[in-house]
Amino acid sequence: MILRKGQSGASDVLNTITLDGARAQTWDVIIAGSSFAAMFFLRGLPDGLRVLVVEKGPMRTHDQDLAVGTDRDLEDFEQSGSAAEAKTWVAHTKFGGNSNCLWGQAPRFHPSDFRLSEVHADSAPWPITYDDIEPFYTEVEAIMEVAGGGNEGILPRSAPFPFPAHIPTRTDAACIAARPDIWVPVPSARSNGGNRATCCANGVCHRCPIDAKFTISNSVHAFERPGVWLLTGVELRQVDIANRRAVGALLRDQNGAEVRLRADTVALGANAIFNAAIMLRSGMADPALGRYLHEQTSRLIHLDVDHPNYFGGSSITGHCYGFYDGEHRATSGAVLVENYNAPSALRTERDRWTHRMALKLIAEDIPDAENRVTLDADGAPAITWNGHSAYGISGLDRAEEQMQSILPFTIEGIVHREDSRTEAHIQGTHRMGADPATSVVNRTLRCHSVSGLFALGAGAFPTSSASNPTLTLSALSLMAGRSL
Repeated sequence: MILRKGQSGASDVLNTITLDGARAQTWDVIIAGSSFAAMFFLRGLPDGLRVLVVEKGPMRTHDQDLAVGTDRDLEDFEQSGSAAEAKTWVAHTKFGGNSNCLWGQAPRFHPSDFRLSEVHADSAPWPITYDDIEPFYTEVEAIMEVAGGGNEGILPRSAPFPFPAHIPTRTDAACIAARPDIWVPVPSARSNGGNRATCCANGVCHRCPIDAKFTISNSVHAFERPGVWLLTGVELRQVDIANRRAVGALLRDQNGAEVRLRADTVALGANAIFNAAIMLRSGMADPALGRYLHEQTSRLIHLDVDHPNYFGGSSITGHCYGFYDGEHRATSGAVLVENYNAPSALRTERDRWTHRMALKLIAEDIPDAENRVTLDADGAPAITWNGHSAYGISGLDRAEEQMQSILPFTIEGIVHREDSRTEAHIQGTHRMGADPATSVVNRTLRCHSVSGLFALGAGAFPTSSASNPTLTLSALSLMAGRSL
């Protein structure tokens, strides 16, 4: 397959290869996965390396996904634990991974997210600061062609956004005018200029009909480099380790055929569940490995208000930081508020059809060691989930109770309230830190116990920010690649 810039699929520089072909060659780096973590790590690597990208799933074009849907790529996981309901963990297995179902929110973490341990006693420390990651944020935003602006007072920047923010909704415009200190335009990887079509604002971003949001598939040209080969339909099962060093990997195709490949460096760029499973199958026994599985907890609220809404330029156009940082984080989680432009139901009163807001409250959570990934009898990942912490739920309750304080117009009533079963953000299981007794990887995502092995992505997060993880996991992976 040879596809050029702007098309959804691997490019001619990511040459495809067969399992037999891969066995016949030597490799400097083998990367598991092909979503954000894997590809931004690839982007950061030095020149002159022979790199094999191994993707368990198939390659499909955007048109093929539109025709048959992306749900067929979803993985199911065995799950147990004391939670009242089984949690949904969203993992798409195909080229580009979860970038294909990305909604497109692309905020940075707040500087205080990297310092949560200073105010919350049970929070693990991050081994990096906002200033450490900021240049990599800027580079990733340029590659994703992020549209945004107006939040520089909350999230310091060394360069402007690549493209301007989408047109705000009517409620966003009123909120930003009244409280620019807490209300800002959403940073979005849904296009508002650049190489992709401009967002159509139809609110079906999980499968964008016009391919406007950033995905690995439609932006693979950004990762082109000589010496890179792509192997699809093959799973990296385990890392071969000798004398506490990664020396290669065991691969298995869909027919069960296995091949061992040698490499100087192995990078695990699958999601936090699969990365943990690979390391556990490899015989790694770090105390924190597989533990602290987490993601944000969230609540969708529909409010009737005395102000018209909607008519914005994208599906979500406003962010509110009014419940984010402060002394409350000692006892209740930070909350980021998203204002949706796509209405699920209009009001029935004449001339007040749009006097309604759809807000999502997203709260950080404190990871629990007993929420974890283990292996079943067949070596497949199994999840123990005991639920979200009282800290995260308290953050949601606090934000809902104080909702009127962030709005410059009157709330007339709450007409719908629903706690979400997933944010589709799999985090933890190989968290970063300075102490090998409590973390799995260091500040550049290198494993403490095995040299030559990187564990990339949101699995490295020691805490759960209220902000979407995509930009941060991509920036961390880019930084890791640059460290090699």
